[in-house]
Amino acid sequence: MRKLVSSFLIASCAASVWATPTQVKLDSINASLDTLSNNMESTLLGKDDLPMAVSGFMAFRVKNFHYSNTSPAFASDKARTAIDAVFKANIVAMPNSYMTLWSNIAFPYDLSGTFGNKYATQPTEVPTYDERVLYDHSTDYYSTTIDEEFNVGVDIRAGVFGAYVTAGGVIWANGSPLTMWERETAPRFAWQYELFEDEKTVSTYYKEKVFKPVKEGGRAFWTNRSFGGLFANVYQLPYNMKAQFMVSQPMDMDMGTRDGLRLYAGQPGELETYGLHDMRGAVYHGRIAKDKLFETMTLGANYMGVVFDKGIIYEDEFRNQHITAGLTPSLLNTHVVSLDIKGNITPKLYLMADVAVSITDSVNFYKSDEAAQTHGYAEDAYTTGTANPQVGVYVKAQSKHIEGWPITVEGIYLPKDFYSPYSLSNPSRFTSWRKDEMYLNGGSLRYTPNMMGLNLKLEPTFNRGYFDLQYGQHRQVEEGMDVLVFNYRLNGRNMWESTNSWTKHKPIFWADSGNADPKASGYVARTGVLEPGTGIKLRRQKGGLYGGTWEMWESFVAYQNTDQIRSKEVPSHAKWSSYLSFMGGYDIGHWFGTDRNIMMTGYAAISGISTTIAPIAYSEDQTDMLLWSFYGQFEPAIAVHPKFHVVGIFGLENIRSKYAYTSYSVSNGLSKTSDMYNEVSTDYYAYAPINYLETAIGLGFDWDFADRAGLHVRYKWMTHSDETLSVNDWHSHYIAAETKVWF
Repeated sequence: MRKLVSSFLIASCAASVWATPTQVKLDSINASLDTLSNNMESTLLGKDDLPMAVSGFMAFRVKNFHYSNTSPAFASDKARTAIDAVFKANIVAMPNSYMTLWSNIAFPYDLSGTFGNKYATQPTEVPTYDERVLYDHSTDYYSTTIDEEFNVGVDIRAGVFGAYVTAGGVIWANGSPLTMWERETAPRFAWQYELFEDEKTVSTYYKEKVFKPVKEGGRAFWTNRSFGGLFANVYQLPYNMKAQFMVSQPMDMDMGTRDGLRLYAGQPGELETYGLHDMRGAVYHGRIAKDKLFETMTLGANYMGVVFDKGIIYEDEFRNQHITAGLTPSLLNTHVVSLDIKGNITPKLYLMADVAVSITDSVNFYKSDEAAQTHGYAEDAYTTGTANPQVGVYVKAQSKHIEGWPITVEGIYLPKDFYSPYSLSNPSRFTSWRKDEMYLNGGSLRYTPNMMGLNLKLEPTFNRGYFDLQYGQHRQVEEGMDVLVFNYRLNGRNMWESTNSWTKHKPIFWADSGNADPKASGYVARTGVLEPGTGIKLRRQKGGLYGGTWEMWESFVAYQNTDQIRSKEVPSHAKWSSYLSFMGGYDIGHWFGTDRNIMMTGYAAISGISTTIAPIAYSEDQTDMLLWSFYGQFEPAIAVHPKFHVVGIFGLENIRSKYAYTSYSVSNGLSKTSDMYNEVSTDYYAYAPINYLETAIGLGFDWDFADRAGLHVRYKWMTHSDETLSVNDWHSHYIAAETKVWF
């Protein structure tokens, strides 16, 4: 090829200088042959170039839930079978060596019923007995939906410049820990075969999740956040610089309505990220960074802003909530700037640090005589204010100085009013919307504002096994309301999947309220915040079950007595969070004289929230312990054959609190037929300490029945027991099977 190019260039250039064949020009041509040859070769397609490539998978899934003993929370979901499929294609085109075009498309199918088309425009209407709609792929009652990874993009490379631009429904990206980042250190078990698992053989899957677990990186521990919009990543610039920019909509924290009628303020359906719903706001992100600082470090400057449209004031759903609660309609815009550094200080010491400043701008609307039709409010009648900047700090250091004993230390300091909605200061898929509350396992598994403390992880490996030890101690920076929130770790995902309620996707609503029988009560909850401000959807902190994405949470207030409830006085303390966990695995295959892996994996964690420091949270009876939890899971995994592995689960979770109450409303039953009779309702509050016991036992297998084709089957028997309120008890069977074929 090079000789051909050289001959072509000599002939062309010689022809152009035939009239003046001087030796100087010939020497110039010969000297530039290498450069000209390389430039021409860079535009040609070589043997490794792929002008067009298509890859992807086809998956079929069957899930069956059966509550043999049901509670009011799942009264509408006693038995349900879902059958669905998805086809996904990743299309890549390379017209030349310096440009790549791609598109990711996925088409899901529901095979379990018919569809009533009116729900495409009336997403919160409840279907009647003779109509069936798609639930599994959509967070609302939509019909045909498109998978979250529907997007298009282009990558351009030229010399020292390289960049790609992508646009689509969900774009995965990260920036710095305190601007755009997701953090969760909870273990990943082989029992849970994720919907997003990428292509790998069964033996590789078990190796990475069980036999030699991957602790960080990849899709196992995803640090990216999801957005819908336009994203540009300039990954190569002169002087080892790089940059990224994004414009999106605030789909996970929208303060306006989706369709002009309903304010959901939660995870949207896939189609809502395509501009079909104006979420009355914009998210702006920018980052510029320099690599190879001191050879191994990266220094970056970041910005994240969320700005809402003042026209929201014309929406009855938004405006009337404030008026009813006796509050002034207002919007809070967020701006976060940060400076982060990361990299290896030495070959055995890694450092990541981020210092951020959070600034909140408020837009407070006032009544205007010219806006009588909108209760006196208009988008140009407002005052603004800027809160004091809040400084947050995050530091992570990983040391491998002791061979085989890696140590990780994390430190956090986030003031109470620090707010960065898409950073690791937000508890991931359960958006907090500036709520004053505290989470069980806070600090060690997920961060929230109003927190400072340290987290230590020790992760040694040895022949045939490993163990992880994690300890965390965190305290609120200043007093906060004793609103406590915890998620069900053992069975929560199955609880979330089993309910047919659309509100499980919207954390401002009770998870079971979307399909609850209006003539019967749903989940009998512990009492939460009862102040009038909870009438604002974004500020609701009522006790009960709340969903997220693949999660089920419960919230309550740790009241000291019923007098506090009657007077609507929420107690406040500067609370402590204590966490200790141990996870270990050992291969006992050699006990049976086989080289096949037989891995016994165990995990146990104790944690608590208290008003005074508790170095170890060992019981709910400890002094000042508001909430306590134990979680244990045993997972045996057997490599029967390189293409066939068996996995089991035995689990127990216990959650306790002595500071919980429940509420009852009793009516006198009188009808409102005349002014002489008025229905009188009285609220009663009863002491209802929390003592939940959840158990799980199950068996499953993963089988590569053909090249690039696998079958994944799970069966699980689950129970939930509420010692105080047995009406909430339930038992359930769960069966799932998925086959996935890659191409």
